[in-house]
Amino acid sequence: MNKCDKSKNIFNKEIKFYIIGFLLSVLFTILPFICTLNHFFSKTVLFFIILLCALTQIVVHFVYFLHLNFSKKNTWNIISLFFILIIICIIIFGSIWIMYNLNHHIMF
Repeated sequence: MNKCDKSKNIFNKEIKFYIIGFLLSVLFTILPFICTLNHFFSKTVLFFIILLCALTQIVVHFVYFLHLNFSKKNTWNIISLFFILIIICIIIFGSIWIMYNLNHHIMF
């Protein structure tokens, strides 16, 4: 096997990887849209379907497009991702807490 065949094989694997990721992304986008459009489920079940598809799509993007996995090579990328998620949670829940307390202590 020469160098050209090896690079074509790697290129084909990467293309297949991206196509699978794209198809999964499209699936997890269209599925909640169709369920919402046709009113297949109640609002509560529909909320959980949309939430599950959104979380699954986040994982698909991390794995297929950002190439994040739990290997030794990506340790710092995973640590940075968790740090970013912690900061986002602090900002969101802190904002909700502040808005709740402002609404609770308002005087007319």
